Amino acid sequence: MVKPTIITVMVAALLLAIGIACGGTTDEPSAPASGQTTEQQQTGSAPAATEAPAQPATPIPTVIATATPSPTNTPSAAQETAALGGRLRIATIPPVQQLVGSWLGTTTSANTQVRPFTDPLVHTDRFDGSLVPGLATEWEANEDGTQWTFHLRDDVNFHDGTPFTANDVPHSASLIIREDAIATDTGLFRGLFGDDEAELLSNIVALDDSTVQFNLKTPNSLMDFFAGAQQGNLFMYSKAQYDDGGIEAYENPTGVGPWQFVERTIDVNLLYSRNADHYRRSPFFEEMEYVLIPEETTRLAQLTTGQVQIGEISRELHTDAQGQNLAVLQSELPSIQVAFIIGGVYNPEEAGPCKQEGFEDCFYQEGDPHLNPMVREAINRAINREEINTELFGGIGRQHTVWGYHPALPGYNPRWTEEFDEKYGYDPDRARQLLEESGYAGYDLTLLLTELPGVPEMIPMGEAAFSYLSAVGINVTTQPIKWSDYRAKYYRPGKTHGTLAATRGTYRPADITLRFYNRSGDAGFWRTSVDPMTDVLYDKATQSVDPEVKAKALSDLGDLKFDLYSEVPIVWLPAQIVVNPAEIGEMAWPGNINASFTHTEYITPAQ
Repeated sequence: MVKPTIITVMVAALLLAIGIACGGTTDEPSAPASGQTTEQQQTGSAPAATEAPAQPATPIPTVIATATPSPTNTPSAAQETAALGGRLRIATIPPVQQLVGSWLGTTTSANTQVRPFTDPLVHTDRFDGSLVPGLATEWEANEDGTQWTFHLRDDVNFHDGTPFTANDVPHSASLIIREDAIATDTGLFRGLFGDDEAELLSNIVALDDSTVQFNLKTPNSLMDFFAGAQQGNLFMYSKAQYDDGGIEAYENPTGVGPWQFVERTIDVNLLYSRNADHYRRSPFFEEMEYVLIPEETTRLAQLTTGQVQIGEISRELHTDAQGQNLAVLQSELPSIQVAFIIGGVYNPEEAGPCKQEGFEDCFYQEGDPHLNPMVREAINRAINREEINTELFGGIGRQHTVWGYHPALPGYNPRWTEEFDEKYGYDPDRARQLLEESGYAGYDLTLLLTELPGVPEMIPMGEAAFSYLSAVGINVTTQPIKWSDYRAKYYRPGKTHGTLAATRGTYRPADITLRFYNRSGDAGFWRTSVDPMTDVLYDKATQSVDPEVKAKALSDLGDLKFDLYSEVPIVWLPAQIVVNPAEIGEMAWPGNINASFTHTEYITPAQ
């Protein structure tokens, strides 16, 4: 039986989604989703994706590989004989930013819309999520991590026929630090390579047509990860196209991906066509269309009526979908971490004037209730994680103890698992006591209701938190908001005081999540800092190439986050997608790339 706390928010969430999502349309064409042609595909062998079990037990690697193993992304036996499908139509939540320039938005927006038509330097294995050769066949770093050299394929052309060479790499990197850039990687690249184009181009150099060298201003052990763009924006754009037509030429970009960009209509769709000569894998469909639909029920209706073959549907509707002969697939890895971010927890060293025009009282503000660890513990104690997991996520979630950390990745401290129930367990009476003792009983809190692709449950999760926190005496108000506005008006300018907002991240090295959420300064985003030592430990972890030193620094930083209640971790989830098995044959994706799903070139039509 669905409990009252949760059931009341499910209906509300569907209504709120219409106002919060970044546009969309309910009037989609009803043409058949796919046809059949007869072109055969290349051979190979790999396991097929399967329908998600009720209680998945997915094996996970102990580390994310940064060496250069042999590629394993070959088609399965069933795929060997698959004839081409017509148009693959996928119903998705509209991206935070609708773009074709990767530098014009978040990594989520870039990975969703740009990755289909152009590749990063380093590919991601679709089964184990490791970094494997792609445009770069191999790479190496010097002893202190200040110089990385990538060796590139010499047989790749852009879709317009011009050769891909090492000269395209520094050009593509320079786009990320343009004045109009708002990329996830903008601050990172300015810090590593230079604040302006001239400085960056002096540090990222084409040694010859098939060799590019990255000279970093500070040591970093993750340059191959950045080159893989799993959580970033470094995708390859043609320097020749830019030289011919300037930045405006990228309104219709050529690329080196398995799909070619065709066109887009804002709030309606993106259309790609098959690259029949891709060096890694030519798609099994002639075309792919992302149909942008903010309304949950409309996405499901499009699936059940055969207007799309794949759809992003919240887990609470999966049973309904399966009852209509649809299948639920899940990612190969534990893909998504879900949490609430407690606003206003800034580093005291960041006190001072606002850094963006139009904003006042930014960053550290003495007296903010959220600076008190007792208040942060009270928020954690008030949240019923088990109920959220059961009622919203169908019980598929796994324990999440510290935001940014997974037990299978370096830096995890088993103590967090052992002590989690004692320190974070649901206890509303203790939450009320903590609020009274802190002197902040009844304080005002704004709960921002927003969502991101991959977790359509973020809105009902926020509504549930409203009930939990109100019940312990916090004066909570809710504010529906687009993620793009949350980004621009709250966390990027340092104005999260008095707020709580749901977020989601992916399965990635802890230091990547820490860079986004817990690093102070211009390179940080949320800049949550429960102790100034977080910056010291972050620098130690990212600048060391010694795995033991790196893991110890990450673990020490995680201890601070755990003991001082830095965030409100909720669950780890697999990424899930709903497909029509009468139309879709095989689909596998790792889940550790910052998008709902990837590796669409491997999706096959049903036979």
